[in-house]
This record gives sequence, C-alpha cells and structure tokens, in this order.
Amino acid sequence: MSHIEIKTRKTIDSTLAQKIIDKGSVSAVLTTGKITKPAKERFKSADIAWAENIPESEFMQSEAQEEG
Repeated sequence: MSHIEIKTRKTIDSTLAQKIIDKGSVSAVLTTGKITKPAKERFKSADIAWAENIPESEFMQSEAQEEG
C-alpha cells in the first residue's frame, strides 16, 4: 500500500531521498523544509511527488479537521 511521507527536516538531500525511495511504498513526500535539486531529481525518476516549505501550521490544521 502506498503512503505519503511527511518530514519536518531542514533539508532532504539525495541520501535521504534514496532511503525514502528504497521503502518502495512512498507515493509523495511533504516537508516543512527544503528538498535539494538532486533529491528532487531522484524523486522524479522514482515517480514520487513532492512538496517543500509547507508551514507546520498546515499540518496542524489538517489534523484538527480530521478529528472534528
């Protein structure tokens, strides 16, 4: 089953990107930090969507909406 990986890191580099890819079940990566260009290229090659610089408050609002 595929899932979305959420990271609250300052940077996702190509090494971490490869670890995420190697899981084999990640369809997208969301992070509050930045994703390096090489990491983005790896995600693209692995057909994994990504989004960066997402404010932590966006995660908190989504969680509250799911609970309510």
